[in-house]
Formats: sequence, C-alpha cells, structure tokens
Amino acid sequence: MFNERTFLKDDETKYILPSDKKEVEREAISYTIRKHLFGGNYCSPVEKKLKAGFWVVDMGLDYSSSTFVGIDLGSTQFPSDNMHPSNVGFLACNITHGIPFPPETFDYVHLSMMCCALTESQWSQLIKDMVRVLKYDGWIEIIEGDPWFKNSGRIGKLISETCININIQAMIPKFFNSINELRDLQYIDVEYPLGDWSGCLGKFAMANIRRACEGIVYIQKHLGLSTKEYDDLLCDFEKEAYENRSLGFYHRYFARKARIDDSY
Repeated sequence: MFNERTFLKDDETKYILPSDKKEVEREAISYTIRKHLFGGNYCSPVEKKLKAGFWVVDMGLDYSSSTFVGIDLGSTQFPSDNMHPSNVGFLACNITHGIPFPPETFDYVHLSMMCCALTESQWSQLIKDMVRVLKYDGWIEIIEGDPWFKNSGRIGKLISETCININIQAMIPKFFNSINELRDLQYIDVEYPLGDWSGCLGKFAMANIRRACEGIVYIQKHLGLSTKEYDDLLCDFEKEAYENRSLGFYHRYFARKARIDDSY
C-alpha cells in the first residue's frame, strides 16, 4: 500500500501499476482509446475463425460462437459472473510460470499492455509460450504503448526515462522473427494527441497517462518528491504537452503460426 493504492505482491513480474478500482477505471479509458484508434479490437485476419467457433468481454459479445479466456496475475480486474457472457471465462495465474494450457489450444492469442510487467527474458519466453498454445494457422497479436512521446518537453522526457522498463515495442519484431513457426509478420502504428489541444480524444488520452503516472508510485519515490510536489509536476506535464502538441503512439504486431515445412 502506498498513497492509498494497492499493489500486487509478486517479485517475479515486478508489475509497477496498482491493482485496485482506480486502476480498473484507468484501464477502461486506455482500452477505449486503443479500440477507437485501431478501429476495433484486433487487426489479425481472424474474423472467420472467431465467427466459427472490457476486451475479452467485448470479443465474447461480438463473437458468440467462440470461447474466450482472459488471463491475469490477479483477479481484481475480472468482472463478476453476471457481467460477462457465458462464452467468456477468466483465469488468475502467473504467466511467467507458463500459460496453463496444452499445445495448440487456441485459434488466436492476444496480449495487451504488458510493457511494465516483464523483463526482456520473460518477454522472450512468454511469446514462445503463446506460440506453443496457438493452433497452426492461428494468429498471435500483441499491442503495446510507446514510452516515448513525440514533441515531448523536459518533464515528459523525465517521466519516460524514469518509468521505462525495457523498450519492448522495438523488440517484439525481433522476438517474432526468432520463432521459425511464425509467418506473415505485420505491424501497425497509430498516434494520438496528448492533451485537449486536439479535443476529446487528446483530453482522455492525457487523463489516461496522468492516472498511469499517479499509479506508478516509484516515479515519485525515485524523484524524491512529496505527494504535493509530484502532483504539481504532473500538472506541469499536462501544460507542457498542451503547449508542445505532444503525441503518443500505440504499436500492434501480429503473425500467423505455420508448420516449419510450410513455404513462405
């Protein structure tokens, strides 16, 4: 507990964001922004598979003939049983210990916004495990935010430099390309305004970043600031982003699993 925020106790994942109601509310904002920017919940060409057979809940509602399983370290963000469709389930587990399903279980495996949770070696192992549980001709898809802002000022750069774990969005293509079974690698980048200089989207995007910074309490500790001083710094960050017309970025990567002897 710090500044009345609750955090998961797990030394292996070192997840830096809180696990409480405020974080659930922030993630709802973040998810809505991502869905708007990419024009939907996914980019992989998996619609036929989904028709045949918050994100998980949305997908379950959109594709009632498919079954969806959401995995998280803790169950804090799981909706109650009466708040999701019957074709959606949730499982609390530590993915650094492996995804608890047999090989070739899923047609589609999706990972979102985990840049603050894993080390480089954990990322490499997790992607291999995602491919393991994926069926042949199924798709793996990952979406991550960029820790660096375009047109960022002094405070924006300070926050990015302090909170960055690893520059994972630049490493995901390398991880994908290292796995022989993955083909047809594609990636899509989108930018979004940071601040209400660009209307409603920018306003909510800044609210999302602001709430994330409030949750990443070790930034305040690292900078040696009181709660009041840190709040003032974040207010100045908002002003700076407005004046500089700062931009943020999301990156989406997806690839198909094929048998090694399949031709390119």
